[in-house]
Amino acid sequence: MSNLLIVGSWELQSYFKRDDDGRLEYPMGEHPSGLIMYSQDGHMSVQIMVANRPRFQSDQLHEKTEYEIGQAARGYFAYSGLYEIEVLDEAEAGDGKVVRGLITHHMVNSLFPNWEGRSLIRQMRLQDDLLELSTCQAGMYKGRMMTTHLVWRRNQYKHALHQLAGQSFELINA
Repeated sequence: MSNLLIVGSWELQSYFKRDDDGRLEYPMGEHPSGLIMYSQDGHMSVQIMVANRPRFQSDQLHEKTEYEIGQAARGYFAYSGLYEIEVLDEAEAGDGKVVRGLITHHMVNSLFPNWEGRSLIRQMRLQDDLLELSTCQAGMYKGRMMTTHLVWRRNQYKHALHQLAGQSFELINA
């Protein structure tokens, strides 16, 4: 039942790390783009990338240089697997409800191979169409202890169509 709270796709609004003094770091720049999807049957997938990634020299998928591969990997992060939610608290807030809990991502596939077969536990705060995920404790980043924060906005079908309006997509044979 609690998994149904977040079923659907969510667009990344912000991704940052914060230290105890309130200083922020942006691991993928200040304006990354991303999508996280949760299915009703307990599967999830997330992809985050830096803005304005450089294109490869070739349009052929398997024709790339080692340098291009490295640059692409540094500017992209993805994993998929299963998820579980534990609701800890629900409270009324204005016209809606705030749900707090824990969400666990069990990673089956990951661009970062060290995470395959591991689980991430995140604090979850859901209010209306905003989903905030954050680390339960600080971790080392650039020599400082920092917590990770991701804010996602629920995608609505009409909203997604509006975002695509006016964009053209080239058909490729890959």
